[in-house]
Amino acid sequence: MASATFLILVAAASLLASFAQADLQYGYYNTTCPGVEKLVRTKLEAIFAADSTLRAGLLRLHFHDCFVRGCDASLMLNSHNGTAEKHADPNLTVRGYEAIEAIKEVVEKACPLVVSCADIMAMAARDAVNFSAGPHYEVETGRRDGNVSMLEEALTNLPPADGNVTVLTEYFADKNLTMKDMVVLSAAHTIGVTHCSSFSKRLYNFTGAGDQDPSLEPAYGKTLTTKCPAEKMASVVPMDDVTVDKFDLGYYESVYNHRAVLRSDAALLDDSLTGAYVALMNNASSLDIFFADFAVAMINMGRAGVLTGTQGEIRETCGVYVD
Repeated sequence: MASATFLILVAAASLLASFAQADLQYGYYNTTCPGVEKLVRTKLEAIFAADSTLRAGLLRLHFHDCFVRGCDASLMLNSHNGTAEKHADPNLTVRGYEAIEAIKEVVEKACPLVVSCADIMAMAARDAVNFSAGPHYEVETGRRDGNVSMLEEALTNLPPADGNVTVLTEYFADKNLTMKDMVVLSAAHTIGVTHCSSFSKRLYNFTGAGDQDPSLEPAYGKTLTTKCPAEKMASVVPMDDVTVDKFDLGYYESVYNHRAVLRSDAALLDDSLTGAYVALMNNASSLDIFFADFAVAMINMGRAGVLTGTQGEIRETCGVYVD
């Protein structure tokens, strides 16, 4: 009897999860705001022409939003008292808020109070990848915006930059994402930079004895110490030293050759399953498998904790104050 009850509960939980995502669909705005994706893409093209580094910024913005309370644009919310998600340490270097607001302004003029900030963030992340020579994939829409944003939740939900595979897998599993999703989404680091402070321990004090992480390729480690002297931790370096601004397999090449900057990226080689995927992508003859896997993983992430139907709200401005 206990076993039967457990199966019923599991089935009910699965059904509820399906209902939670039932209102996410492709072409959600076809009737209420036709052409919204073109509006977003056109505005982004102008934004990226002025600052191409925002391509990586908007991809990261979407990731950091989805991992805290789900993909509900809660990261866009402001706080007079510094208690919102964006004020947490892992989010202090996040960029792209103004770009999302600029896109939202254009969309509001065409379709007032119809398209959520959360959906705009998902579209912008997809287009940021595509404008970086990455894949173009369809984005499910129908998200609504949350009105709660808490600094503490960002501290406990965002994966740590020095996490091992076990830790990272747990963080991703909490968002209903698999180990494969994790190793694929990690390749978002194929574009963008990171601050030296995010990995300084690997260079100067890995075990507490003033040593360098032995898993770091020695010559590259020496290069990093030149770019990141101890007194300049605010400096930045590319996370993919092969092709800095192009969305391709350079990330996996960097990881495979022990030239990953962040410990969480380097750790992918420490596990047989994630290490096998890194090796597969390092030896891939084309981008097809990676692009297909990345599209699936992004769609999966975009479903995390979404608000749909009558949940949440549609805001005129994304960055309203919560206090």
